[in-house]
Amino acid sequence: MGRYLFVLIGCFFSFSASAAVPVPAVYEKVGALDSRGAYLPLDSMVYDGRGEERALSHWVKGQAPTLLTFNYMGCPMLCGLQQDGLVRSLNELPLTAGDDFNMLTISLDPTETPAMARQASARLSDQIGGAWTVLTAPQLSIEGLTSAAGFNYHYAADLDQYAHPAVVYVVTQRGRVSQYFSGIEPSPRNLKFALVEAGNGQIGSVIDQVALACLQYDISANSYVARGVMQAGGFAIMGGLVVFFGMLWYRERRRWR
Repeated sequence: MGRYLFVLIGCFFSFSASAAVPVPAVYEKVGALDSRGAYLPLDSMVYDGRGEERALSHWVKGQAPTLLTFNYMGCPMLCGLQQDGLVRSLNELPLTAGDDFNMLTISLDPTETPAMARQASARLSDQIGGAWTVLTAPQLSIEGLTSAAGFNYHYAADLDQYAHPAVVYVVTQRGRVSQYFSGIEPSPRNLKFALVEAGNGQIGSVIDQVALACLQYDISANSYVARGVMQAGGFAIMGGLVVFFGMLWYRERRRWR
């Protein structure tokens, strides 16, 4: 029972870090920092589903942006909830994982095997109708990647579990963290615009590119908002008023002449 209570508290922490409830000491340093603009060490060595060791740059490459999560196969609850939510979001995207963007998960547990990752990859890929790659890694690589991403987690030895937040990172082809979303099920709309933005014009339709030019990410709302549109509308109204009063002034001036 204790181990499930531990995970339930972790889920609650992911939803509301500001709730007025006592937080166990293990969670004091767990959370996601704002790492936008930071570069991930793409030379970090990880293992693919066949157990071959490769640099992370093998998967983060080309013109396609990447969605990255940190989970582990032995997680009793939170990781499964996050993956289920992400599956629902990805299935509503007009983009396909493996074609338009890369979908990666790196295990937080260095003891998990490539065979476990291979099975997870097959299951998740089938659920989204695309390619979802799950990788394992040595402890040194896990620490380097999570530190660069601002992903703070903690291993609770007494429960043999990892306390961690639920975060999806949007990474450019050069390994820069472009955007991140906290929570179990990110908005498909936010994911789409973040991928279009990180893709630097290489993915998404012309309409997506135009819409993105009118949007701005509001970190307090954890969403893209139409601030640019509202600002443009305000300037248009002001400009219209200036023209209107200018025409009235011109007509009155002609009448007096």
